[in-house]
Amino acid sequence: MQEQALTENSVERVASVSSNLPRVCRIVWDYPVGGKPTYGLQPNFYYLSREQARRGYEMHVIARRHGSQPAFEVFDGVTVHRVGDPFSPNAIRVLRSLTRGDTSSVIHTHATSGLFMAALRRYFRAPLISHVHGTSRSAFMPATLKFGDLKLGYSPWTVTTSYLRERTLWSSADRVAAVSGAVEGDLVSYYGLARERIRVVYNGVDANLFRPIPEAEFPGLPELRGKRVVLYVGHFGLRKGLIHLIRAMSTVSKEVPDSALVCVGGVPDWLGKGQYWKYLRQLIANGGLEGKVFLVDKVSNKTLPVFYSACSVFVLPSYYEAFAKVVLEAMACGKPVVVSREGGPSEAIQSKSSSAGLLVDYGSETQLAEALITLLKDDRMAREMGNNGRRRIAADFTWEKVAQRIDLMYQEVLNGR
Repeated sequence: MQEQALTENSVERVASVSSNLPRVCRIVWDYPVGGKPTYGLQPNFYYLSREQARRGYEMHVIARRHGSQPAFEVFDGVTVHRVGDPFSPNAIRVLRSLTRGDTSSVIHTHATSGLFMAALRRYFRAPLISHVHGTSRSAFMPATLKFGDLKLGYSPWTVTTSYLRERTLWSSADRVAAVSGAVEGDLVSYYGLARERIRVVYNGVDANLFRPIPEAEFPGLPELRGKRVVLYVGHFGLRKGLIHLIRAMSTVSKEVPDSALVCVGGVPDWLGKGQYWKYLRQLIANGGLEGKVFLVDKVSNKTLPVFYSACSVFVLPSYYEAFAKVVLEAMACGKPVVVSREGGPSEAIQSKSSSAGLLVDYGSETQLAEALITLLKDDRMAREMGNNGRRRIAADFTWEKVAQRIDLMYQEVLNGR
């Protein structure tokens, strides 16, 4: 898939039209309270909305209200309207009040939030942008993954209904934002979308929060002081490849005796924490890796930069990722990365002129071990790739860059191009 980067001319075009910016109505399932994103796509929604407000847009977010969350909130220039169930009728009511008589608004949905827009396009005159963060159908999904007695399968009914929801909404949009070239390819091949209606808009990262921290140490793990640490961040679900990573560490620890692996994220509830934790610990014991592999539950966003900065190399050996924010976070902290070549992460670490890490085939414990050993032993290569990653973040993956790409999409649909 062809990488779509901003040119100097396109940035100038954005600047020339920024004095007459439309109202943006973003529809999402969940939006953080008080500017404190914690999980999932919350950071994407929050940072993009904040950046667009900073650029002068009148920003409105329509989100589902959870628990005691405020129904109405204004924070960082973004007006948040949280509605209860049933979500669709209540969201339509708010959206109608925001866009009534206004021909310069843009409706911006994420995933399948705002599915009702597919049936109400004629009612709402505002153009529709659909932001795709991942697909139910792709060259790699759905799939059944097996590890010993563990199995990850997908319900055909769930996959089919998700696919139909996705295709219905995304096919009705004026423009579709795909978070990677891999997703763009899936939308064309599996969803029948015309490539000319799709724009690749990579996710961003807060480079002020995620930055190198000198002399950083792993909180609560003094035994790692002075070690060469491999870091994994993400839930411990089967498709993440964590089991292959732990097995690969048996080889890594022999070649690099002072190495260790820290896994941050924890076991998702749907896996059954007790049984799966036991399986992972048994895997560690069978590989003779006690004191070499550490399993850590979730940590806060503010603490993650310390973990990234304290490690020697970051790894994400997933079966497939549409685009992984943890890879950007590690790069922003100046660390070399090892990722599976399938999906979006490979696009993040490689440019025409440099690389921020190494690619491996999913499930190849030999390749995983070799890549980690190479970076743990070659300080010069690791440092150079880490520097490349930090520069690539500044060039392509700040939220300002993301907002600039979104600006171009808005202008296209508003000008009827």
